[in-house]
Amino acid sequence: MHQQASQKEWLEAPLQWAEVSGTTNLICQKVIQETHDVKTFVFQTPKLSRFNYKAGQFVTLQLEMAGKPVSRTYTISSTPSRPYTLELTIKKVDGGKVSGWLLDNLKEGHRIGATAPAGVFNLADADAEKVLFLSAGCGITPMMSMSRWLQDTCSKVDARFVHSARSEQDIIFHNELTMMEKTSELFSADYVLEDKDGFLTQEKLQQRVPDLHSRTIFVCGPVPYMKAVKQMVTESGFNMDNYHEESFGGEMMPQVEKSEAVAANAAGFSVSLEKSGKVGTVNPDGLLLDALEGQKAPIVAACRAGVCGACKVLIIDGEVDSSSQMTLTAQEIEQGYVLSCCSTVKSDVAVAV
Repeated sequence: MHQQASQKEWLEAPLQWAEVSGTTNLICQKVIQETHDVKTFVFQTPKLSRFNYKAGQFVTLQLEMAGKPVSRTYTISSTPSRPYTLELTIKKVDGGKVSGWLLDNLKEGHRIGATAPAGVFNLADADAEKVLFLSAGCGITPMMSMSRWLQDTCSKVDARFVHSARSEQDIIFHNELTMMEKTSELFSADYVLEDKDGFLTQEKLQQRVPDLHSRTIFVCGPVPYMKAVKQMVTESGFNMDNYHEESFGGEMMPQVEKSEAVAANAAGFSVSLEKSGKVGTVNPDGLLLDALEGQKAPIVAACRAGVCGACKVLIIDGEVDSSSQMTLTAQEIEQGYVLSCCSTVKSDVAVAV
């Protein structure tokens, strides 16, 4: 454990993420057993710096496993209103290499690398007087960050929280949610338990949230849950401009097989890196991400499925075909940013990396 800093040092120590890689070192200060397969890891920086992020955003952890770098993206469950710690609540996924390792091995005092918080799924950018948080399993983490933020800032936002879990014992943060209900007239939490209620349906949703159409909706959970909820609210005639979703929480989707990135002297399109001056090539319709990784570009690819946004890059020249723009803002798209993990190369390209 590091030595405690003075209050003055705390107040004068905003966190500066490394300019080149966008990473910093985190020290695990506490491990909390939330349920039988979920733990919360509480982190600080070596100098007790303040974390700056928006409620609902994520960070990407950078590990080394079997001698190879591995990245995984996790939503922050803590709130920026408590800036001296950052919490990640992670579920142990069956077959999940990284989540299993973290829950079994990450202890107090251990250090781990992480990228700067990012993500457009957050409460700060949504102008809403009434919100509905819908989550399942570990998808509760961004909703908890947002709920804590509303509580800490004495917000006047009316918040309804409907969480789906297998059983009462699987409800993450159950005690805290109950306390929030008791201390705020503008916050209420309800649960859909698989062992008692079955799955969430449109009828159950309408019963729990009669004023559904007057709220801004935030949704996070496993892919089948996300698809079901989106279909429910769409069929109900909900204004989808007020619908926001985050399609990851703990372990990410399985990595897709890499397309073949070819060497610099082989046939294919050139991929030029503006900052380093490196030039490589990739097969026609090859993934831009593969070409960047082949040149050891300073880029993080955590989900490899177009949902975390960690691999976004600016295309200076050339053409790519993107299958996902999920985490990009309209302004970023107009400027030429793409998600390299789901962008295939259609011509020679130059990238601002």
